[in-house]
Amino acid sequence: MINVGLVDDQQLVRAGFSMVLGSQDDIHIAWEANNGVEALDRATAQPVDVVLMDVQMPIMDGISATKELVARSAMGPTGEPLRVIILTTFDSENYVMEAVENGASGFLLKDTAPEDLLDAVRSVGAQSAVISPAATAKLFRRIRSGQTNKKISDPKRINEGLAEPLTPRELEILELIAMGKSNPEIASQLFISLPTVKTHVGRVLTKTGSRDRVHAVLFAFKRGLVTQDALLGN
Repeated sequence: MINVGLVDDQQLVRAGFSMVLGSQDDIHIAWEANNGVEALDRATAQPVDVVLMDVQMPIMDGISATKELVARSAMGPTGEPLRVIILTTFDSENYVMEAVENGASGFLLKDTAPEDLLDAVRSVGAQSAVISPAATAKLFRRIRSGQTNKKISDPKRINEGLAEPLTPRELEILELIAMGKSNPEIASQLFISLPTVKTHVGRVLTKTGSRDRVHAVLFAFKRGLVTQDALLGN
């Protein structure tokens, strides 16, 4: 069972998400909150696996609440780190990069299709691929539109500042993660076993200090391992 917290200052929005999620046997809406402060209180009193967090709210916004949850090392009911999915609209896309940098595991547009909402919550709840890095890249392009679209191939520059550098194979794995490839797709492309891929992915996340695959994509993007065009599949 995936326990979910809904945070949005609009009751109708919460009701819509609750109706979709609550119709599933494997998803439970544990609580709802009107703002970030309420979310922090409820997450402490009743831990959940996933929080769907609006950005623009009174008293405390979603980015500040996400940052605080990460700072508190908030855990879910099974002892796994709590994951935050930012709820956004095209009008608030400039907040998404900041949200990811502060610990959010991905984002959803508020008008997302019900099946995509369910897939995202299940992915995050299972601690797997979170939300498609390729989808996240669509906002990366808008937010970082002024960044150079040039790939850096020097491993020393990419590994700069890391306590333990990424191996050539790990750099290859990270590049494929950033391109939105799933573990089975990576295994097929590199002709290696799925357990081997999972081991490499775990090492990549540890070495780069990434909470999940979305943050690994952010690392790869900032270091120039992948270009904006590659992120978007162009």
